[in-house]
Amino acid sequence: MHCLLLGNGINRAALQKDWTQILRELSRQFNAEDLTLHLDKKPLSMFIEELCARSEGVFASTEHSVKVAFAGLLEQISPIPAHERICSLFNVIMTTNYDFTIEEALAGPLYQSTFLAPESKYSLFRRHTAAGVDIWHVHGDVARPSSMVLGFDHYAGTLQKIRNYVTDGIDVKKARFKVSSPVKNGILDFTTHRTIYSWVDYFLRDHIHIVGLGMDFTEIDLWWLLLHKRRRRHQTGRVFFYHLSAGNHPSETPVTSLLRSLNVEIVPITESTWTACYLRTAEEIEKRIASYPTHFPIPERESFKSQALRDSHRPPPDTIARQRKIRFPKPGKSSPQ
Repeated sequence: MHCLLLGNGINRAALQKDWTQILRELSRQFNAEDLTLHLDKKPLSMFIEELCARSEGVFASTEHSVKVAFAGLLEQISPIPAHERICSLFNVIMTTNYDFTIEEALAGPLYQSTFLAPESKYSLFRRHTAAGVDIWHVHGDVARPSSMVLGFDHYAGTLQKIRNYVTDGIDVKKARFKVSSPVKNGILDFTTHRTIYSWVDYFLRDHIHIVGLGMDFTEIDLWWLLLHKRRRRHQTGRVFFYHLSAGNHPSETPVTSLLRSLNVEIVPITESTWTACYLRTAEEIEKRIASYPTHFPIPERESFKSQALRDSHRPPPDTIARQRKIRFPKPGKSSPQ
């Protein structure tokens, strides 16, 4: 399957305010305009932490107030043709955006929450459905400000939650036992065999198309997933990063350089306007969907090879039997000299 990871770039093409404008307005509400003097050199996550730390009162209460105010500054924008053109190519969409523009583009107001497990702060299992498409707001949404991943602490907590889900499992209220990623055990058809699964499983299993996302290095959860996907023994899906530029050919950046090393295909897109860039991106996505219609298969005999490798390190059966027959003297009795 092919999945979309959509960032805020397409919303900016639809004339939404950029982060700098929003943060300046936010700082004015909390009488902290001096914090914006070096805003272009501060990561968004650390700016939010700084804003909360400067405010009086209980930190958690201030953090919630900041998130509510931030959500209020995110205007619900009207979708542009590029939203529908790109989003209609996928049945599963992951987005770092907090607004519901994607849902509006696909189904107008006729979308609904279809959460797979209760969550208040994190968003591993919370999704929405619009016109048969599953939309996962991986960093939360404006309808629940407490779920919006803004501060560095929330990013770190999100990464911890994801890593535990992929490795050891996590406690979920709806389940009587720890829930972990089915993909780690090679279960690729998890929507059929599991009632609780996550966007994380789609990310690790499928072909992923990253559009309109700058991949800031503070988004440590997404970078960890890219690394984990690359480290997996068998790659069942590729990753494509669409590098857009309006007017000039996009140049190499630290982000694209690192993505290349992780086996991500960089797809340069150059058009006269940002809207034209996104419409062209839809065409490039269609080409790659046609080129990779299925997952990359897992070798059928891999399990036998793994077993053989483990057996090669085991001592012979007669050695094991002899080891079991060894008798050691009981404490307090001297052994013969």
